[in-house]
Amino acid sequence: MTSDTVRISPWRIWHMRAGLGGILLIGVVAIAISPLRDLSVALQSHALPTRRHILVITIDALRPDYLSANGYDLPTSPVIDSLLRSGTNFTHVITTVPRTTPAVTSFFTGRYPQNHGVRKLMDHLGPNYAYLPALARERGYRTVAVVSNPILAPTRGLTRGFDTYDVADDARDAQRTTSAMLSALRNVRSDEPVFAWIHYIDPHVPYYPPPELARRFDSNYQGPYQLHFGEMPEDMGEGAFPADLPKEIAIYRNPLPERVNAHIRRLYAADIRNTDDAIGELLTGLRAQFGDDWLIVIASDHGESLGENNYFFEHGDYVSNAELRVPLAFVFPPGDPLAGSRTVSTWVSLVDVAPTMADLLDMRSADPSIPFDGRSLVPAFEGGDLSDRPVFAECGEPFFPAFVQRRVRFTVDGRLRTVILDDQKLVWTPGRPAADAYELYDLARDPLETHDLYDAMSGDTAVENLRAVLGDWYSSTVNPTSPQVQLTDADHQRLRALGYTN
Repeated sequence: MTSDTVRISPWRIWHMRAGLGGILLIGVVAIAISPLRDLSVALQSHALPTRRHILVITIDALRPDYLSANGYDLPTSPVIDSLLRSGTNFTHVITTVPRTTPAVTSFFTGRYPQNHGVRKLMDHLGPNYAYLPALARERGYRTVAVVSNPILAPTRGLTRGFDTYDVADDARDAQRTTSAMLSALRNVRSDEPVFAWIHYIDPHVPYYPPPELARRFDSNYQGPYQLHFGEMPEDMGEGAFPADLPKEIAIYRNPLPERVNAHIRRLYAADIRNTDDAIGELLTGLRAQFGDDWLIVIASDHGESLGENNYFFEHGDYVSNAELRVPLAFVFPPGDPLAGSRTVSTWVSLVDVAPTMADLLDMRSADPSIPFDGRSLVPAFEGGDLSDRPVFAECGEPFFPAFVQRRVRFTVDGRLRTVILDDQKLVWTPGRPAADAYELYDLARDPLETHDLYDAMSGDTAVENLRAVLGDWYSSTVNPTSPQVQLTDADHQRLRALGYTN
């Protein structure tokens, strides 16, 4: 097991400041002076507030419809289900790009990719963007990241603000990811506020759950790929897909019988259960060390197409909801004024997470002008309604452009783009003739997006409004160029490790 770890351990002066919900805030200085006696007096004279620790859980390639809480027919997610039930569960959420690096960057900046500049897996976030972990550290949190996706290497620029940033180069499994986080926090005092981010990769190909889970999730299956789809459980280099089924064939020209593809989907589901078990171990360990005072945010970076529209076991080339839809929930600690079980069905985006956290943690008090493209979801926690507003997404960079349907240009400006507003979804393919550039889906009646309504509804006022909204979003963004990063041999190896290139 190898990992890249960045550790920053500044000396800290502790003090109490009033914040939203009575949050403990800590000042950070770079000199070796630590008035622990004053801290002890302060802690004895103040009741510890709620929402003192923050846990952000992201799960790679997790589809919300494969959670048992959302109706999947096997128990994939008892721990996640309990989080969804005990918090505010957003049921209609999309990512900004169905690729990890741009999606995670949008999650932590609250900006669409056009505005933060990270458009590709190997792009780098510049230093001039507000970044949630850095804001948390400024507010006094001990910040720790344990991420099990080699794409999220320190060269992506996402280490900013983290005291510890531990990224696995060999896609460690869920149990070892949990162990790495508990180990990283072992020497942190229980009275020190923590902002922790953990990223699990297991639902990503090669779909290699523990054998007992593979058997349990499809006990009657006999045939190819019985226990795993892909050659290796962790080192997902050339073994990301089976030796007899190269990636470009498996994804775009899938020749497998439906019973085999259905079994592979069960292996994906078993990987989710394995991750869920590891999350249970994580929560048990964190609560044993730090108590119950955790605000937990759980989400995915993107979904996974499992055969929808003949696109199998991949994400990123299109803007189908199989790739875009993600789970999202905020779970407040017991006694918090925002604690409680709620379900919100308004369409929201991962760009809404950062402004929400900024409000919950009073991060805007020092700089009210922090730019966000998303909106704060706090009114939903307070029992209010969220108004319908458009949410947007674009597809990612193609690694096998010859196989990608409909696209005309394979530059960034030729990416598929979409807007969703009140269950109406418009998809635009730049470069196609005007009569064939758009698709329209009614997600309430057609959640699998199989019936294109654009020709029948072209000219309708609502459709023309969607076109205008999507066009304005595309043309009015800052659209910066991400700092050009020369890919290293390690970067090329990471792309191969996730099966993106040969």
